[in-house]
Amino acid sequence: MRFAEYFNSDNALNLSGILVTIMVGALSVYTVQNTAIWPLIALLSIAVLFCFIGFLSVSSRKRKLSLFWIEAIVILALYFLVNTDTIAILGIIWIVQAAEIYGSKRAAWLLVVSISIFALSQIYHSSTNQIFGALVSAALFGMFQIFALSVVQRGIQERKLREETAALNRELIATRELLSQTAAQSERVRIARDLHDILGHHMTALILNLEVANHSVQNQHQKAQEKVEQALALAKLLLGDIRSAVSELREDSSVDLQQSIQKLVLGIPNLNIDIDFSAAAPITKVEHAETLLRCTQESITNILRHSSATKCRIVVEHKGDKCVLTVSDNGSDKGEVEVGNGLKGMAERVKSSGGELSWEQTETGFVLRVELPTESSH
Repeated sequence: MRFAEYFNSDNALNLSGILVTIMVGALSVYTVQNTAIWPLIALLSIAVLFCFIGFLSVSSRKRKLSLFWIEAIVILALYFLVNTDTIAILGIIWIVQAAEIYGSKRAAWLLVVSISIFALSQIYHSSTNQIFGALVSAALFGMFQIFALSVVQRGIQERKLREETAALNRELIATRELLSQTAAQSERVRIARDLHDILGHHMTALILNLEVANHSVQNQHQKAQEKVEQALALAKLLLGDIRSAVSELREDSSVDLQQSIQKLVLGIPNLNIDIDFSAAAPITKVEHAETLLRCTQESITNILRHSSATKCRIVVEHKGDKCVLTVSDNGSDKGEVEVGNGLKGMAERVKSSGGELSWEQTETGFVLRVELPTESSH
């Protein structure tokens, strides 16, 4: 990775936040070094640093929220214990985290509360004739927080657009792969049908004419009868070869769903995806392949949007007279699953294919299951 690419990455922003937190903590301890509370300030500064690093490291939303509010309490204590303007920089970093976890609207309300608390802390540290200066300082850092929130919100929107564009591109590639396989399958079926209907018909007529000719020359012209019998044997052999070729073309009309799913999940960041088709039988119905592909696509979208999962497993297998797709993840967030448009759309699509859709929240994550009937069960 080039330096410019690294500098514009999230890693560089996180590193800069850690360095700023360390510097503000050091300045806070330096400010109160001659007082009895300097060990407490040092401890609180370390607590802010660890909360910030933990916030960046963990993937669970619940843990992020816990660290976020612990950090808020510690920063609040530092506001009133340390009489320095630089402590407000911690509030700026905190607002950036609020935008990341809550979005712009809630972060804006938290911004108002943060500015108000910092203004109160400045008034608390100031004498009567310095209140105006304290309010000006609070307003100045409040503007910094507003600016930081605006920049971060724009960055979040750009990142979401990039992720959506990448997801649409992967879906387009997977769909194109499925369509190309469908076109190839249709072409194989058309060729098999033409071979059977045209060549097979003509070969059958030729065999019948040769049978008539064989009976006509029987016991009359020995050499002519031998030639007719040879032609008849060759015609029958050719008809058998045509039938074998037609059967092979039809048997080779399965859709490679695994390849389409692999292209669908290629390049997804922060999610380790395992695909298992070891127990899957060939899928010959394009409708079923498309249903399974769309259900996989929607499941991955839900994992990325609503889960803190880092691992996902996609399994396609045949059990009895059913083709079963299972998509499971290790998302640790518990709670009741809200049925949105994604799950409703999947249920409707699966039902139209004659199958069943089910899901459950387990101790290890979320599991979605799609069951479709195989050709033998129709």
